[in-house]
Amino acid sequence: MEIEIKTPSSSVKINNNSKEIEIINVKDRIIIGRIYYYLTKTIFLLPRLYGIIAKDPLSDWKNELERQLMQILTNELSLARLITVNVNFRIVTSKLSIIGNLQEGRIGAEVELNILPELGQDNIVRSLVKIDTFYFSDINKKRPYIIPAIRAGLVASLYRFLPIKFEQSLGIPKTLGIISDFINSMVLPQAYSEQVLEHKIYIKDDEVYCDNDIIYNASPEVLSLFPIVFFTKSTSNNDIIVIEDPEVHLDDFKNVLRELITKSKAKIVLVSRENIL
Repeated sequence: MEIEIKTPSSSVKINNNSKEIEIINVKDRIIIGRIYYYLTKTIFLLPRLYGIIAKDPLSDWKNELERQLMQILTNELSLARLITVNVNFRIVTSKLSIIGNLQEGRIGAEVELNILPELGQDNIVRSLVKIDTFYFSDINKKRPYIIPAIRAGLVASLYRFLPIKFEQSLGIPKTLGIISDFINSMVLPQAYSEQVLEHKIYIKDDEVYCDNDIIYNASPEVLSLFPIVFFTKSTSNNDIIVIEDPEVHLDDFKNVLRELITKSKAKIVLVSRENIL
C-alpha cells in the first residue's frame, strides 16, 4: 500500500508494505508527517463492511467505504486541529485506490476499484462477504504510533498517565489530538523497567521514576530518548512509528538513536530535515 501526500509546496510517497525506513524531509514535513499518521490510522480503524444493507453489493460497498473513511478521517483531523490544511492524498493498493483532499475545512474522498471480484450468481449477503474479503485482504492495516518532537516536555508533564493502573485509567482526553494519541498509547506495565542512556526508568508506587527521582527531573536527553526506546522495542512488524525530529536533544547520542531505529521491527517513518542514518 502506497500513500502519497501533496501540499502546495511539497510531495511525499511512502510505501507501507516496505520495511525500509522512510524520511520525510520536505518543507511541510510536520504537516505531511501528521497527515500520513492520520491517514494510516484511518485505514487501521476502518471496520469490515460485509454487514451493510445493500441492493447493488459492489456499488453500495464502495459508497459505504467512502462514507466510513471520510467520517473517521474528519473526526481524527478535527481533534488534531488539522482540518483546515490544504492537502491532496492518494492511497493505492493493487485492487483499489482512494483519492482525496482537504480543502477549506472539508474532506473529500473517492474510491476507485482497480480490479473487480468475480461474484457469480451469489445472493447479496454472500456477494458482500466476497467483496469485503477481496478488497480488505489487499489493505495493509498496520497500527500507527506517533512520537512528537515535543515528547520530552509531554513525558515530563504527563508522566502520571503512563503506568497501567489497577483501576484502568482512561488517559487524557482525545480532544488533545496528537498529544493524547502519544500519551495514551505509551502505556507502561506495572513491572516496567528499562535502561535509557545508563539511567534506570521504572515504575514505583504507580509513578514513573528515573534512577531515584521522579522522571520529570530527568535530563532532556533521557526524556527525549525514552519514548523512542519504548516504542521501538515494544512494537512489531504490524506497526508503524512516526517519529518527529528524532534528533531533538540527542546530538551527542546519534549512534544510540540510529541503532534503536534500525533494529526496530516496526515500519519507521522519520520526520526530520536531518538524516541520522
